[in-house]
Amino acid sequence: LDLSYLFSLEELDIPELKYTPRIPQKSSALVDTRSVFSQVKAKDILLSYPFESIDSSFIRLLRESAADPKVTSIKITLYRLARNSRVIDALCSAADNGKDVLVMIELRARFDEANNIEWSKVLQRSGVRVIYGPKNFKAHSKLLLIKRKAAGGSFDYVTQIGTGNYNEKTSRLYTDLTLMTADREIAADAEKVFDCLETDSFVQETNRLLVAPLCMRDPILSM
Repeated sequence: LDLSYLFSLEELDIPELKYTPRIPQKSSALVDTRSVFSQVKAKDILLSYPFESIDSSFIRLLRESAADPKVTSIKITLYRLARNSRVIDALCSAADNGKDVLVMIELRARFDEANNIEWSKVLQRSGVRVIYGPKNFKAHSKLLLIKRKAAGGSFDYVTQIGTGNYNEKTSRLYTDLTLMTADREIAADAEKVFDCLETDSFVQETNRLLVAPLCMRDPILSM
């Protein structure tokens, strides 16, 4: 049975059909007085949805990065998106601000195929480089890599790895984890993932990330 109609019950003003609303909270791991990037650089931050808000953490990181003149590139994988996606807005803003923005969008996300085709057009119109998943595989990764200029001509990186989609609506419903880290080995592995997605190839070797289909099963078995 297609039970998707049940979501429409949310919109009915019938209190006896509803539980007391629970609102995702601002994470205690983040403060408003410093950028998210600088806070992640100081220590890893783990968020738990739907208990913590995607808006005051991940969306804020994207928006700050889009406006930050020292951020040079943003790379992200997209699978399912909200209807009025603030993630897309931030990525388009970043491209408009002259940053190198690479988006891998999976066109074979079941039931979201048409939606993702339309989002890919929106991104391309803003100058975002859009690529698609490997020919015979779906790319389910939820991965973000931000590169930022640092002192002395070097770069800092923030990598975000999550179990849930970059979807503001489902982040209020589904239980997921998201890790934001400045770990350079993780960033190097993330860079490999994006390089392989661009060349329609698979990651052969990693240091920290478990990346299917070649670098996941054996490490899991060994653990």
